[in-house]
Amino acid sequence: MFEFPLISASSRVAPEHFHARWCDVATHPQWAPGMEYLRLGEPLRAGARGVMKTREGRETPFVVSDLVPGRVFQDTVGFDGADLTVRHESLPDGAGSRLELRARLDGPRAAEVAAELAGLEKVLAADLAGLIALVEKEH
Repeated sequence: MFEFPLISASSRVAPEHFHARWCDVATHPQWAPGMEYLRLGEPLRAGARGVMKTREGRETPFVVSDLVPGRVFQDTVGFDGADLTVRHESLPDGAGSRLELRARLDGPRAAEVAAELAGLEKVLAADLAGLIALVEKEH
């Protein structure tokens, strides 16, 4: 297993608004510019499967690997020899939110894939900043 550094941020907006955006996977490209699209092939629930495509990559299957209403959205993408899981959590923090992203790779090639994904934490941090800006503008 390989764990990327924790990414966290705070916002004045309530946690459920961030969770709603994470769960609306079709809107991810609005705040994650590296994503071309995400599409679920079935209703949102833990175990739901879909496909995603980065602007510079190929279409890749993903699964919603955990879902806690109002709080957690977690997705897992399979690579050759390693699975990348990103856990998005929105936690109450005073009148606003504390947002946390945890990414990890599991599998026999986790270390190799981590090297291939070097800088992923910077991309995730930029995506989170984009999400915060969008949600704060909306609310």
